[in-house]
Amino acid sequence: MAENLVDEIKAAEEKAARSVQDAGADVARRLAKAEADAENAVKEARQAAARQFRESVQAAEHEAETKASTIVAERRSAAEGFYSRHKDKTAKAAAWIAEEVISRYGRD
Repeated sequence: MAENLVDEIKAAEEKAARSVQDAGADVARRLAKAEADAENAVKEARQAAARQFRESVQAAEHEAETKASTIVAERRSAAEGFYSRHKDKTAKAAAWIAEEVISRYGRD
């Protein structure tokens, strides 16, 4: 009977040791999975932030291009208006400058 009790105690100790080893292995697996999940979450967050930044930059560039083209069109219209209002003066001034140059330096 004592041998039987010793065998039962040894079996219980072995079972407990296996349970502790299994629990340790399970903890290690869960820890590795949690670390991998955390790394993936950080990676995805970085990618999402980079994507969002890229999209906001593209939106700002598009808005700037739209504003720039509007400003250029307005300024071009203003310049054409200025030219049309002053083109008769320009022709007179150009003729006067040409006469002055020709009289001072000749036709060559």
